[in-house]
Amino acid sequence: MEWSPAHLKYMASSVNSATNNSNTLDYCINKAIPDGSNLYYATLFEEDNNKAIIIGLHAFLYELTDIIQECSDPGIARVKLHWWQEEIERLFQQQPRHPITKYLNEYFTLDQDIKASFNSIINNFDNFLFIDQTESLATILTLYNSTAGEIWHLCGVQLGATETLSLEHYRNIGSVYHYLRCLQAPNTYITESRCIIPKHIINQDDLLNLKFETQNNSINQTDIFSPLITEIKKLLKENYTGLHKNDFSALKQGLILNRLALKTCDEILNDGCKLLSTNTSLTPLRKLWLAWWMHLTA
Repeated sequence: MEWSPAHLKYMASSVNSATNNSNTLDYCINKAIPDGSNLYYATLFEEDNNKAIIIGLHAFLYELTDIIQECSDPGIARVKLHWWQEEIERLFQQQPRHPITKYLNEYFTLDQDIKASFNSIINNFDNFLFIDQTESLATILTLYNSTAGEIWHLCGVQLGATETLSLEHYRNIGSVYHYLRCLQAPNTYITESRCIIPKHIINQDDLLNLKFETQNNSINQTDIFSPLITEIKKLLKENYTGLHKNDFSALKQGLILNRLALKTCDEILNDGCKLLSTNTSLTPLRKLWLAWWMHLTA
């Protein structure tokens, strides 16, 4: 295969990052659970083995997510995604080069099912490069089900959850959780080529005009976006309720993220649904309290 300059540059930067980050654990921690992040608090009380699983899979997820957010050029993004397909091959040949794959090689028991899931996730991230506005939230969430949701499903299995229905609800929670994260990054996911807000909320032309007009903070976004946030809250609650009690302990970290997402939705609603102009987050103390409370009750 003939490498493009962009491909070679990305490959070299990834190899250099592996060299410069001799401690692969530090790299993965900084990628998956940086201080103050929701996942940082969600894993505070996890056992070491469980924490290693969560860190490895989410570092992989966020590495791919960063490609979409950082590459305005779809061609460059595809080069990077293709590099990751090759890196997964190297991982399963016991020749990983990137800190994340080195970490996975060290902490995971790898098999062909996991390899197939990794490759599927990478392939489906290509669908984030261009996103046509869908009719409903359920339709756009199918994209998240095949990427972030698949990571959550893998994570649930690795953590010991056994009920098929629980794992599907867990996948759905992951999909909704990451959809909410994307709503907080409108410059990436609400553009001329990417639109993750469904048509029943607002059509794309009106949405782009509204996004431009919100720069002066004089537009009331509550009437437009409150139905969407309410719909997200409903899905988070329904899928939480659908989880089997036997799996609560294994899925504790995801349950904490579910609660954090619900409270974030409340904050967004209380603050006027300023999705296009404000990144809403809970305070560290509130995150810590919710994580501790869920740890005691799950």
